[in-house]
Amino acid sequence: MASPSSWEFYKEEQTKILWVHICTQDLTGVAISINRWWKTRYPEFKMRIVSKKEFEHIKMQEQQ
Repeated sequence: MASPSSWEFYKEEQTKILWVHICTQDLTGVAISINRWWKTRYPEFKMRIVSKKEFEHIKMQEQQ
């Protein structure tokens, strides 16, 4: 099972979207972990898996 440091996320409250960037090459293990975490912790949110570049862009837009 992947550790929480295998991915990073940004929670957008207004749109109820979790933006997730996967930080490891082990996509199978991480995908299972992320899915469990998302369904139990943020079931009302939609989840979007994005690249590092897109993830940083989204975070910067929200902070402005």
